[in-house]
Amino acid sequence: MLETIEGEGRLESIREPGKVWRVAYRFDITTTHERKSGVAGAAVVVRSDSEGTVRSVDGTPIPQGEYRLHTDDGEILRIDNFDVWSIVADQ
Repeated sequence: MLETIEGEGRLESIREPGKVWRVAYRFDITTTHERKSGVAGAAVVVRSDSEGTVRSVDGTPIPQGEYRLHTDDGEILRIDNFDVWSIVADQ
């Protein structure tokens, strides 16, 4: 299943408190469901992968790193940018 989320928000650096950007973002999230054979109750394994873009609205470069994205619709996502922007799963 493919889901796309996009919008604008505020990006905060986790490693450098005080570094904040106003950004536009878009992520494509792919979720797969797999049944494990031979397991009582046919357990389902869910895996999500995401890849996206995050750009500052004023064109300021955003360095690689770990961030919190506060979306305008109230969500807070942990994301990182190490070669590609991706959403980090909650642990």
